[in-house]
Amino acid sequence: MDVLFRGARVVDPDTGTDQVMTVGVTGDRITHVGPGDPPPSTTTTVLDASGLVLAPGFIDLHSHAQSPTGHRLQALDGVTTALDLESGALPVAAHYAEAEAEGRPLNFGFSASWALARLHVMAQVPLPRYAPGERATTPLEVFQRHQTDPRWLGPATPAQVDRVLDLLEGGVAEGALGIGVLLGYAPGSGREEYFRVAQRAEQLGVGVSTHARHMSALEPGSSLDGALEVIAAAAGTGAALHLCHVNSTSLRRVDQVGAALVRAAELGNRVTTEAYPYAMFSTGIGAAFLAPEHLGRLGVQPTDVLFLPTGERVRDAERLRELRATDPGGLCVVDFLDAGDAADQTLLARAVSLPGAVVASDAMPLVRGTRYDVHDEWPVPPGAAVHPRSAGTFARALRWMVRERGDWTLLEAVERCSTGPARILEPWVPAMRRKGRVAVGCDADLVLLDLEATTDRASAAAVLPSSGVRHLLVGGEFVVRDGQLDLTALPGRPVRSGG
Repeated sequence: MDVLFRGARVVDPDTGTDQVMTVGVTGDRITHVGPGDPPPSTTTTVLDASGLVLAPGFIDLHSHAQSPTGHRLQALDGVTTALDLESGALPVAAHYAEAEAEGRPLNFGFSASWALARLHVMAQVPLPRYAPGERATTPLEVFQRHQTDPRWLGPATPAQVDRVLDLLEGGVAEGALGIGVLLGYAPGSGREEYFRVAQRAEQLGVGVSTHARHMSALEPGSSLDGALEVIAAAAGTGAALHLCHVNSTSLRRVDQVGAALVRAAELGNRVTTEAYPYAMFSTGIGAAFLAPEHLGRLGVQPTDVLFLPTGERVRDAERLRELRATDPGGLCVVDFLDAGDAADQTLLARAVSLPGAVVASDAMPLVRGTRYDVHDEWPVPPGAAVHPRSAGTFARALRWMVRERGDWTLLEAVERCSTGPARILEPWVPAMRRKGRVAVGCDADLVLLDLEATTDRASAAAVLPSSGVRHLLVGGEFVVRDGQLDLTALPGRPVRSGG
């Protein structure tokens, strides 16, 4: 064997295992799991893992941080597979090719982007292209730059919808992990179009990840309306629909939204959801739902908005309009709950603990001033900024929900961070059947962590990696060893739908 871990507390939700065992790795697969050593053989590396938790590496279904720097922050948060399913990419093959050519520390993958398809068809926005040896503009950058273009925000004609659907189908043919739909950024798009997207996804045998249409505490057009649209599309088409970041899109209506999602799933509808354990969300400041006249529906004020390029708290509606006009793609962080209020913290805990919900970070690319140019630098350079969820989501979930609140057992936490996300995707992504598990024959994507030392350290003011991950293997190769990143390790592989 190449690596043997002795004496770790092995946690595998797939089998319900939570006991001290020995785990062996050969090449990119797990080849031994048992109470003792395997039969005598040559082992290159034997590590004493006493006192450490050994679990399947965390699988993040919602990571826009698709760069070496972004992946390294997530590696120290326990992530071995980082997928961008909400926003996605287009053209899909080009973005896979770019990431493969450059190399990534973590496994990676993309959905086919509805927003980019719509911008291309309705506003003639060129799709990002990749040439060998060059770094293409990222899909998220293209979207952020053009998200306020009025040409794509309203209803599409039937012919335009046909063209959008054909682009999305082409992306799935190139291996996209389903379709990503940013409904919340084009709330004026028609419901029929979203229904047709769900129909096409069901025909193609893939899922749809959706940022729901409405973010509002007020009726009509509330967050509940947005969630019910997703549920109705699932019921009407049979498609597998995933509602992104239920904590932030639901706001203070998360109990109602959660009840609807849970009951819909109980009735056989293919609906799933995710959450991250923060009381603030992040987006481009030009997002439709951050228009000054809409803030009251969110239950926030301009001063709840922190504009990352300048580090300023937005003083009033006039300044918000100015920033939206001059830098619509500039990242901001918005406090939608009071982090210091016990009732709000309990509400957030209920959101991340919804039955069947998984942990997903919505990690964002780092900005430095007005530029998304932090791509392959380590340590994180001075002046870089990002929502702390990009560095600390999974460690924070373990610290807060397992150690401090005691709401989850460790087995449940690993289920929500790893095995659960794998199960959501495995009906149309066969590779996920070998991930999220500690079993012979499964991929050697493993995290070993010191549970008592595991915590997030990032804040809106400082991009700091999480602590507590002692070792992290991707495809059997160490990306983190003895708590230190190996900056030469680029074992990440593309994850595609289909074969």
